[in-house]
Amino acid sequence: MANTAVPGVGLAAATAPESPADEPALEIAEEERAVVLEEIAAVAGALHDPRARVLYEELAAAAARGEVPAALAGPLQRVLEMSLSTGRARRLHGPQHEAALLRLFFRTPAGAALRRSAEGANRALAALAGHRLEGVSVAAQAPGVFRLQLDTDRCRLALEVSRDGVEVASLEVEV
Repeated sequence: MANTAVPGVGLAAATAPESPADEPALEIAEEERAVVLEEIAAVAGALHDPRARVLYEELAAAAARGEVPAALAGPLQRVLEMSLSTGRARRLHGPQHEAALLRLFFRTPAGAALRRSAEGANRALAALAGHRLEGVSVAAQAPGVFRLQLDTDRCRLALEVSRDGVEVASLEVEV
């Protein structure tokens, strides 16, 4: 099999913009604000460094106004990631508010990049339609990083799955 690259697929195609100035402000819907403000307050309250706390106070003020500037997207993403990945959002606020936080997360640059990453992997997987599956394996590459390999009658596709998304690691096509 020959190793062939798949253009536009994987994490490289899914990276967030270089600069916050490239992004518009992120709108926070009225129904999202209360739960977002609670989560921001929880993070700010846990910080010991007053300078770091000021950043989250600025974020809270922006969220309360309903519009988070691109310069504060990083701290908002961190708050949302912590709340969602630890199960705190569901545990404290219930599944409906967790779903609202997920929708908000996927509107952030990091969330949008994850979506694009998944879409790229899905395009690569769609190319396997009609192939006969001959083997599937998963290997741990590093902490939190796994490689999924799919062998078909016509190609071998390896996907790398991590916290940062899904990337086509290699595609070998029979020639």
